[in-house]
Amino acid sequence: MCLASAYFNNENGPLIMKDIAHFRVDGDNLEIETLFGERKAVQGKIIEVDFFASKIFLEQNQATVIEGDSHPSQLEK
Repeated sequence: MCLASAYFNNENGPLIMKDIAHFRVDGDNLEIETLFGERKAVQGKIIEVDFFASKIFLEQNQATVIEGDSHPSQLEK
């Protein structure tokens, strides 16, 4: 199984998170969770998704770590 990695701007930009198992878009709120339950919320937008390389490129507005329930559909905002 090949899990995704997320970066700001392009593959040379800062790594946001690797081993991404769940990614949810709610307007400008992007909720990311790894296979191991680590979670982050990023305000911004998706620039590109490269399924072949398992990479996600985002335009950042703001990033924060989210605490709470580990179920992806119940991520706090």
